[in-house]
Amino acid sequence: MKRKKSSQRQYTPRTGRPGPALNFRQAFDQLWTKLFTSPVHLDSALSQSPPAVKSALAPLARVLLQRPRSLAHYLKFKMQDEEPWFLDQEQLAAWQTPRAMATRLYQTYQRDPRFTEEGFPVEEDFPPHIVEEWKRDFGKKTTDELVQTLGSPAPLGVRAARIHGGRDKVLSALNDSQELEARGKISRVAPLGFSFDDYAPVLSHPHFKEGKYEIQDEGSQVMALFALWPEEFLPMLRKVPGACREWPKDKEIPKAPGTWTVVDACAGAGGKTLAIADAMLGKGQVFAYDVSVKKLESLKQRFRRAGLTNIKGVAVTEGAENSVVNKFQGRADRVLVDAPCSGWGVMRRNPDLKWRQDPGTLDRLVELQARLLDVYAGLVKPGGLLTYGVCTFRKSETTGQVASFLESHPEFESVGGGYFGPGPSDGFFFHAFRKKSPAKAAK
Repeated sequence: MKRKKSSQRQYTPRTGRPGPALNFRQAFDQLWTKLFTSPVHLDSALSQSPPAVKSALAPLARVLLQRPRSLAHYLKFKMQDEEPWFLDQEQLAAWQTPRAMATRLYQTYQRDPRFTEEGFPVEEDFPPHIVEEWKRDFGKKTTDELVQTLGSPAPLGVRAARIHGGRDKVLSALNDSQELEARGKISRVAPLGFSFDDYAPVLSHPHFKEGKYEIQDEGSQVMALFALWPEEFLPMLRKVPGACREWPKDKEIPKAPGTWTVVDACAGAGGKTLAIADAMLGKGQVFAYDVSVKKLESLKQRFRRAGLTNIKGVAVTEGAENSVVNKFQGRADRVLVDAPCSGWGVMRRNPDLKWRQDPGTLDRLVELQARLLDVYAGLVKPGGLLTYGVCTFRKSETTGQVASFLESHPEFESVGGGYFGPGPSDGFFFHAFRKKSPAKAAK
């Protein structure tokens, strides 16, 4: 059968063909049940599997979660109208169709690892309430683009360390080493970034162990830089989600003063903390706040490997952040609040997200984001900048949140913001606010 040609890059499994000894049906059944009977997410569930099992499960489970309806059509499986988006978690855990589909996927994959280049993502691969919200907020054209982008695989984004000579030097050394089958290519949107179209074992390369680069999505890299220099990156943002605007060729990012104090208020695993500290060339002070002591300990290992000494982790208690924040009121030059969100912009990396969400959960996120902005705004010194960032494009969590914050915080003024991605990066929204001087705020 002649394959259809398409400019849209479709899913290609990224591992070698799994061995015949694997009981794939049993392994997939255990994974599927775990996803819908526990709070564990796909990547965490996969990480608990032996390497041989993970190499078979990861690509096929991911594409099935990304494109359930379009794959069912391709594989000639019939789904009922209510499947899967009107099934509850208990029904999803017991649902037999994906188990049978996964077995067929595995068999087809063994014959032809590129078989899923046939077909395209469709609206029905996403929950109806999400698609309806996209159409209402952004229109049919943007919705069609989001379906295609978020239903396709993500590239592997990498950030080169500025303190190790920057992107050109790091990427050239990596490509010249010839230890990877794939070659990295310069990012068009992230000034310190490069990427691989397909899987590359970059974590095992000596350059990674020497701290010369970190795995990080291109949009996440830009958010970190935007938090330091929003005016430089504002021209890249858009009023609606979609393909990123490019960073001008040969344009250098600024050098940060060595005296800046920067706070990453919801640091998590610390990817943006590392990007900020490295962009500042290891100077100044960068404080990583998070409620997870375990994540802060992991971050400590990461910044040691990176050779950065200007980072300090600060543990905070959820709901009681003021006990820490009040000690440092008005001292920060830059504060980034990368708040918990619906994650719509990262659904191609985390496709199980769309299987778990309900409108009630999403509404509670809006309340949490507003509270975090209110708490951490107090850290900003007069003339300093507060950046709000989320990896989603849901209006109540993006432009709606900005409008609410400005209304309730007259001591801040808008610098500007907008959407970044998805394509080629994940999808983000960021907006910067400047704290007015006391005299200006009093007017």
